[in-house]
Amino acid sequence: MKKSPISRTERDRKIKAIYRDFEAKKRALGLKAPTIRRGPVFYLVVLLLLGFLGASIIQLTRDDVVTRKAMDARQARAQKSVDALAEALGRYKFHCGVYPSAEDGGLEALSRKSSPHKGWVGPYATRIVEDPWKRAYVYEPSTNGAPPVVLSLGADGARGTADDISPDEALFNKPFRDTTWTNDWVPYWNRGIIVRPKK
Repeated sequence: MKKSPISRTERDRKIKAIYRDFEAKKRALGLKAPTIRRGPVFYLVVLLLLGFLGASIIQLTRDDVVTRKAMDARQARAQKSVDALAEALGRYKFHCGVYPSAEDGGLEALSRKSSPHKGWVGPYATRIVEDPWKRAYVYEPSTNGAPPVVLSLGADGARGTADDISPDEALFNKPFRDTTWTNDWVPYWNRGIIVRPKK
C-alpha cells in the first residue's frame, strides 16, 4: 500500500522535534557550545587584529617593491658594465687585431698599462671589478672570428638562465663602424671611459 506524502507543516514539526530532542540529549551529556559575548572588548580585539594584519600586508608589499627596485638597479648596473666591456674589447681588437686571450689575462688585459700586441693603445678600461652580485664577469675569448662571450651571471649565479646579462653583439663592432673616434683613441684617464658603474 502506497504511503501518502506528509504535509509541509507536518514535516517542519517533525524536524523541530528532532532538533529539540538533540538539544535535550546534549544538555543531558553536558555538551554545551561556548558562547562568545560580543561586547566592546571583543570588537576592540577584532579591530586590533585586523589592523595588525593590514599593517603586515602593507609592510610585506613595501619590502617586495624595495627588493624589486634594488634588483632592477643591479641589473641596470650589470648591463651598463657588460656593454662598456664589449666596446672596450672592440677597441682592443681594432688596434691589436685580436681579442685578449686567456694568456693575455682575459678582461684584465683591458686595464693593463702595457701589452705585447702591436698596435696596442691602452689601457682601454679602468680596473675590472666584480658584477653587482660580487662575482667576476664571465669572459671567453672568441673562436672562428666570432665575438667573445662576456656576461654577468645575474642574481642566481647560474649560467644559461633567464637572468644572465650580456651585451648586444653590435657593441663589439662599434669601433669598426666609428673609426674616426677609435683612431683618435687615447687612454681612459684622458677620455673618462669607465667600465666600473658609478655608485
